Amino acid sequence: MTICVAYGPTPEGTAALDLAVRESRLRGARLVALATEHQERFEHDTEPDDGGPLRDRVETRLAALRADGDPETDVRVIDDGGDPAEAILDLAAESGAALLVIGVRRRSPVGKLLTGSVAQRIILDSPVPVLITHAAR
Repeated sequence: MTICVAYGPTPEGTAALDLAVRESRLRGARLVALATEHQERFEHDTEPDDGGPLRDRVETRLAALRADGDPETDVRVIDDGGDPAEAILDLAAESGAALLVIGVRRRSPVGKLLTGSVAQRIILDSPVPVLITHAAR
């Protein structure tokens, strides 16, 4: 069994990673993390990199959460400027995931209308169950 988690450098991404680690431990399932700085990169108008700093952040967080006997974890960094919902769903399909974990934030109805919702697309289009969490307030 494999669990996939979508991680971004946000409080919601951290909450999703934490929950995915707990779920993989409970189920004895392999964990695959997809990390992306897609939104952050466009907000700051920076050049894409090789994923090194982001991979380091994910690995550091995972190291803090790991316990002896935890299932294997695979971290993949994607930052191609493509559609994040599609990348997450592709990862779940490619990995043979039985569960997908994502973090969400509260958005206003107008915000959803103007920008769409990656989380909503994932929930509606996912072929596997989606476990949703949010950051602590």
